[in-house]
This record gives sequence, structure tokens and C-alpha cells, in this order.
Amino acid sequence: MKQEEKSEENILNKKINRRKALTTAGKVAIGVVVAGVVAGVGGYYAGSAAAPPATITKTETVTKTAAAATVTETVTAPATTVTTTVTGPAVTSTVTSTVTRTVTGKPTVVGPPLKFVHWHYRDDIVTSYVKKFEEYYGEKVEEIHLANENYGPLIETKFKAGEAIDMHYGNFFMVSRWIWLGWDRDVEAFPEIIQIKAEMYPSIVEAYSTADGKLAGLPYFWSARSAPVVNDEILEKAGMAGERPGTWDELWEMSRKIKKSGAAEYPVMPHWFAAFYGIQWDFEAELGNAYNDPDLTKTFIAKDFSPIVGPEVKELLKTWQDVVKEGLVDPAVFAQAGDSDHVSAICTGKYAFMPTAIYYFKVLNDPAQSRIPLGKANLVPVTKQGWGVIDTGLYCWPKKVTDEERSQRLIKFLGWRTPWGERLTSTSWAKTDWLGSGYTDTIRRKDVIEAYRKVLGDRTESHLKIMDDIAATMTRPWIYKSPMYLEYAHFAFPILSAVASGTQAVDEGVESLRSKLDELYKKYHAK
Repeated sequence: MKQEEKSEENILNKKINRRKALTTAGKVAIGVVVAGVVAGVGGYYAGSAAAPPATITKTETVTKTAAAATVTETVTAPATTVTTTVTGPAVTSTVTSTVTRTVTGKPTVVGPPLKFVHWHYRDDIVTSYVKKFEEYYGEKVEEIHLANENYGPLIETKFKAGEAIDMHYGNFFMVSRWIWLGWDRDVEAFPEIIQIKAEMYPSIVEAYSTADGKLAGLPYFWSARSAPVVNDEILEKAGMAGERPGTWDELWEMSRKIKKSGAAEYPVMPHWFAAFYGIQWDFEAELGNAYNDPDLTKTFIAKDFSPIVGPEVKELLKTWQDVVKEGLVDPAVFAQAGDSDHVSAICTGKYAFMPTAIYYFKVLNDPAQSRIPLGKANLVPVTKQGWGVIDTGLYCWPKKVTDEERSQRLIKFLGWRTPWGERLTSTSWAKTDWLGSGYTDTIRRKDVIEAYRKVLGDRTESHLKIMDDIAATMTRPWIYKSPMYLEYAHFAFPILSAVASGTQAVDEGVESLRSKLDELYKKYHAK
């Protein structure tokens, strides 16, 4: 560390060469990764991938007699296929009859209800999924809602009290902590785990796996934070129509030209609001993207979780201070408390670049919510480096459950497929809220593509490819696999805000971050 740091002046003098060299080296690496994951982009036009045959576990059969003919109808769950068989002489007259259908053999589970703990988000939709599970299996599920802003501490209180929980939501960095603390377990014991992983993006499998390579839960969603969206109306006013940055350095350089042209007072509204999922996640995004270090194990935290905090950290924070001083960033960002403030600001249409969550990209294209002209808010493609940092959501499997088999069924029903082969939740979330699916076939389904097309029109295919490319190349911090992450993140974001705004020196801020990481490493990992 000491040998690498040298003086701040020498490091800054090397800034352009270091980052450009890393960016150039990253072009080939990124190209290889993207090709591996999105080689089937043609699948966008072919519809969804075929699911393995479903096992039908209930049927209903109705028999009715008309003249000398017997008509038998067999309906297979979930009542989407009807087979009609006619036996006997041909029927030559029209017969009208009333049929009462009864379902035989519907399972009914005896025992206490399963418990599903989750945060609030589209609760009505979540409940509709749960009811499908209850109907199919004859189950009862108790939904327990916890406050979003205090979700982690609240569910940890339940774990400590010894409550049985059959499934719960969690961000990956939460789940890795709870596995480490002995409250949750990975899902490697699921009999279908090899097939489940084969259907997922390799990058999502890696991002959702513990340090020893075990899948921590099944995918609820993924997204990317600090994925840049460009406002083409402002670029056109600046005489830069159609231009796109390939790196964060190029984004800042384009912003200088935009400001000079007068097209925008503050060209950038960065993802720097005052929360750990704000400026801290942007820090992780830019550090991993700019230095071709997607897991941050070269620049920030080693694979054994020992702190590195390389010279790149100082270089990045010095860049932030510089762009604030140059007036490229709207200083109003430092007063923003969370997503609501940030999204309201970027919907004003005042900014050329708006790094945000991919699911808010939909909001920017909604005329009812955004002042950006329709068709002018566009994702920046992946070319020379990745964009953004992963935003994670998993269906998790606690160690203390009501029933082993029943809890597995619930997790697989919502987090993988129904018994009849439908990706129930991932398909619905992709269509309604543009949440990324951990499964590669979801975004290639015809109904999902058409849902995007209703908003994006002829931009649909190009933007779905960008989302696939981001999935392959975004930052996926290794530190998320450590129980120390949340403690560090809550400590770090006020320091990052102070450094970026210029109220704290870069050296002082970096030293504080390094000291906290040293403390947490000793607490959780040092032998």
C-alpha cells in the first residue's frame, strides 16, 4: 500500500494514462464477456426459450351423454389445455347441456401456514403470486410485511428470536451476512440446482454466490444502479447529436463541452444522493467500470476481504471534486435523501446525463412522469467499459422453517418456475416494472419484448441488448460477500458526500475509509 500510494500529485499526473490504458485493455475483455452472454441476441426475435416439460399433478374430467354419443373433456391444470374425446355414433343434432365440473384429488396441506417475510413493493402483485401457489398446492401462506427503511434490523430481530421463516426477500449483501451468521443457508441442496444455474446469467450466478461459490438464494430481480441515461434533446442543442461516451472519463469530457455550449447549466445529475445505496453504490460502479475491475478485488478489497484501497480510489475521488468545482454536477444532489428526490430531479429534463437504476429508465420514458421528450431518454451502450453496479434481490431460505419440502416448493414457485413450467414472477416483473430477471430467457420472451415495445417503440431491440450487456459487465463487488459490507457502507456514504462536495480533503476521506475497513476486517475475517 505505502509503496503504491507515493504522492497524490504523482498519482494525479498519471490519471489520464492509467485510466485510458485500463479502458483500452478492457475493450477486448468486455467484448469477450458480452459475446459469451448475449450470443443469443437473435433470440429476441424468436420468442421465449422452451421450458422443460411440466409435471401435471391434477386433472378434471367431465363426462356428458347426448343421444348415443359420449363426450369426455379433460382439463389439465392450470386449466389452459382442454382435450375433447367423442365416443359412439356421430351426433347429427345440436345438443345444449349444462355441465357441473368438479376437481378431484386437489391437495390440501395439513399443518401451520408457511411464513413469507418481505419488504413492501407492489404488495398486491406479490399476494396474487402467493394465492396461485396456495391454490395449486392447497397451501396457506402468511405474508409478513416489514418496513422498507428498517428491513434488515427488523428481520434480524426475528432471526434472533428463533422465529420460523420459510422464505424472505433479501439483497445479496444482506443474505451473505445472514448465511455467515447462521440464520440463512444457500440453496445448493435443491435437487434442480444444476438446471437452475444453467438457466441464469453466468454473471448473476457469480454475483449471487457466496465467497465459497454457493448460490445464496433464487433470483427475485437484478438491476444496475448508476447506469447512465442520456437526454438526447440536450445533446442536440449542444451540437452533439447521437454522440455517446464509452467511459466515465468520456462522459465528463462530453459534459464539459455541453456546459460550454450553454445547453445545460449542470450537465450531470449523478447518483450521489445521501444514502448507502446512493453515493456509495455510485462509487462502486465508477471504480469497477473505470478501472476494469468488476469485483473491486484489484482496487478496493482483496479476495480474502483484506483492504487494498489502491491509488485508484484517490484518483476517482479527486475527479469527483474537480467536476463539482467545474460546475458539471448540480450541487443540489448533496441535499437529496433518496430515490424519490433523485428521480424527481432527473425527470425535469434539465440534465444531459443521469446515471440511475435501469428500472427508473422506464419512468424517464413515461410522458406522465418525465419532461424529457418521448424518445429522447436513452441508455448509453456498453462499448469500452461496463456501466453501473448490480442492484440485487433474492428469495432466501432460512435454516429454521416450518417444513423443509414445503418451504423449498414456495421458493422455487416464485424464484424459478411453477410446476407447469411458467416463470411466474420474473416474467411479470419484467413486463410491469422492468426489473431484470436472473434467467436469460425472460427478456427474450415475445410478451416481455412487446411490453418494452409499448414504451420504447423501435428502440426496443437495441435497448434490450444494452441491458444484456450491462448484466454481463456491471460491477459486482466482492465485498458484498462479507458480513462487514453493510456496516462499512453506512459508515462510508457520509464521507464520500463530504469529499465529493469539497468539505473534506481526499486524503483525509480515504484514510477514514481505510481505517474503517481495517477495523471491520479484524472483526470478521482476521485469524
